Amino acid sequence: MKTLSILIVLISSFFISAIPVLAENPPEGMVRIPTGCFMMGTDNVYEYEVGRKNERERPVHKVCIDAFYLDKTEATQAEYEKSMGKNPSYYPGENLPVEHINYKEAQEYCRLQGKRLPTEAEWEYAARAGGPDDYPWGSEIDGDYVWYDVNSSRKPHPVGSKKPNAWGVYDMLGSVYEWVSDWYSDHYYEVSPRDNPKGPEERQSWRVIRGGSWVDEPGKIRVTVRYRGDSDGTYHFLVGVRCARDIEPSP
Repeated sequence: MKTLSILIVLISSFFISAIPVLAENPPEGMVRIPTGCFMMGTDNVYEYEVGRKNERERPVHKVCIDAFYLDKTEATQAEYEKSMGKNPSYYPGENLPVEHINYKEAQEYCRLQGKRLPTEAEWEYAARAGGPDDYPWGSEIDGDYVWYDVNSSRKPHPVGSKKPNAWGVYDMLGSVYEWVSDWYSDHYYEVSPRDNPKGPEERQSWRVIRGGSWVDEPGKIRVTVRYRGDSDGTYHFLVGVRCARDIEPSP
């Protein structure tokens, strides 16, 4: 009887200790982005084009994000075609990032995976990976982490072929732009709430795209750069998708 009691205690201890470990395991192909706060936006002044400064990235404001899961890489063309039954990409290749997709297609792709698009705040939080600068690794662009105009030979490359950031996420900068769920507004940062902001409540004309692409110069590839994505996808054709998923509370 004593031996049986000890065995029961040992088995119970194993399952009790295993539960939180299992709960923390992210879904396949995703990483867990931790709960935390960061300073969103920048105080630095840059030009998007001649005579147009980066007011859309200011003011810097504190944002706090609940933990969530995020795809390690952008969706590949093979993954996208498997779910959507088509591959709209201009540059074909199974392991290349899917591109030339519009917002609704990106949204539907994530839905079919049981996921969703990340919010703009979630995207920047994950892209920064705890770093305070223009890049998660420091203040200068680094070709070991980014496909951009200097090292891409003006063509796409397989996802995950550069180094990941500190949170294990690949190609947040460069490669292809990525859709996020927020409506786009030049002035949203002036009124953004602190906790889990989701963008303007009122319908706007465009959704936000983030991250830059393989044809962009360094000045257009920073964690704070934000553009309006045309709804039909024909102008910003270097746009792909990376999905997020909520973390369900433990029972």
